[in-house]
Amino acid sequence: MAAMAKNNAFGPCSPSWNLSFPDGNLTAAEILAYLPHWLKSIDVIDRLISHGGKSPNIAAMINEFRDVPENAIFKPNSVMIMMEYAMRRAVHEDWTVTTHFDFVQNFRTPRITHPKSVRKYTPKSVSKNEEVPAVEFKNLAIHVKKHPGGSDALDLARCVQYALKNQDEVWLFPTDFQRLITHLGGPMPVTHAHHDRHVLARRNHVKFPLAKPSPQQCRTSKRKAATPRSKANAGVRLVVSDIMSHSGTRKEPSAEDLGQVFSGSKRRSGRLVGKNVNFAEESEMDPSDKDTFDSPYTTPAKYRKLTRIPPIPDSSAEDGDFVGEESEPDDDVPEEDEEDISDKEEEFVSPSHAVRSRKAARKARVNIKASFLPEQSDAVKLKMPGIGPSPQKTLPAKQLPSYMTRPISPDIMSAARLFLARKPILLRPPMLSANRLKIDHHTIYLYSSPPHTSFEAMYASAFDSARFNGPRRSPPFRELHRLSDPEASDCRDWAENIRWAKEQWKEFGSVWTEYDYHLECITEHRREVGWVSEEAIVAAMV
Repeated sequence: MAAMAKNNAFGPCSPSWNLSFPDGNLTAAEILAYLPHWLKSIDVIDRLISHGGKSPNIAAMINEFRDVPENAIFKPNSVMIMMEYAMRRAVHEDWTVTTHFDFVQNFRTPRITHPKSVRKYTPKSVSKNEEVPAVEFKNLAIHVKKHPGGSDALDLARCVQYALKNQDEVWLFPTDFQRLITHLGGPMPVTHAHHDRHVLARRNHVKFPLAKPSPQQCRTSKRKAATPRSKANAGVRLVVSDIMSHSGTRKEPSAEDLGQVFSGSKRRSGRLVGKNVNFAEESEMDPSDKDTFDSPYTTPAKYRKLTRIPPIPDSSAEDGDFVGEESEPDDDVPEEDEEDISDKEEEFVSPSHAVRSRKAARKARVNIKASFLPEQSDAVKLKMPGIGPSPQKTLPAKQLPSYMTRPISPDIMSAARLFLARKPILLRPPMLSANRLKIDHHTIYLYSSPPHTSFEAMYASAFDSARFNGPRRSPPFRELHRLSDPEASDCRDWAENIRWAKEQWKEFGSVWTEYDYHLECITEHRREVGWVSEEAIVAAMV
């Protein structure tokens, strides 16, 4: 017997990929349930991909019918790797699902199409490319958690279940396949639902969990989160830097500005250098005022305009400096009006590191206001009386469509409710020839209108439903579900047939073409069952 890996993707003791094909009918579900290693055969791959097979729906059937080792999920990526390896080993180096074409026409095992490379001709290595002897039917059920049934099964599922119930009988696969079918009463009738396209389409809705993020994506930033206090300090620094950057003149810092004297653990500004300061004296600030101690900046006190106070005898009128020891108490200051209050509010200076920056900040504010505020004009502005909208320019009210105002009979309302709950009726299409002329990557240049700028534009041109003002009269006959949507106001049989065919493809995976016989069958069926599209109903109401 050919060598098999003990731990393979579908579990130990799974049937070999070099097991020959039987004479009989097998559904896609039966192949993936009992013989999943046949996914390494380029003929099986061709059969599945040519009938709508993709990695997700193939992986969905494997997970549905088989127990994957270690209770894992067989992912679509594993299916893709398995198929690509087989197809690319069989000379098709650039093969992908999207570029698949009819490379093969019959059924061959991997030992024929892409045999294993043998370096040393030992019995074990040579056995990898030998034909596998027949296996018992009951052994096909290993690692199978659910047998295909209904429209997913034909004869192989019946044979395997019979062998499990009668294990004393010996039936070998594939040599006894036809004999066992005859023993069970003959082959099952093949219906349209047994076709691979329908079997695969019934799994298109299956969703797989997202992949786990990589370790690089799980890394978190080590930067500390911003606190309200750090945000406030950053905002103050931004304001101060903006004010200083807009000042009119830049003054070189002096030793008095930058000088700091440390006495123990306390800082002293440059104004206190050379003075004997008693730090034991009581501070004028309230110790309960926490904001004063937390802030790294000093907010200067407001300037009092001495020109508004009556001059003091024996004092110079040009004395503009404020001396704290000689100022009058607040009770002697005359009350100011609202304009004085607004002027006084302008005297507050933004927080700064040094006293000498106050004049520069005031000068910067004056320059900014002079640059951005428009000059006030003394021109006299005439007050014009209010003018209302012109009665000639008012738009008339838009009238509602007639179908929104006329009464609707109860029979029509009941029919509309039934229309919303209707279910599509399957109409089996005629069998299509596998060798029919198709529009694909190899022939798209012949059936698309120039300029051939891109594949997307060429396919849009080739499958334009309005290109020929109806169906094509010569091959290749296009698939109706691939055509572009007709205009919403188009209620012709051609447009209705396209909408009906798109619904059949969406619900059942049926393929109808624009061949004359197909269109006649669709039109007759629509009129018989009374099928009407929503677009036609809306167009008739308007």
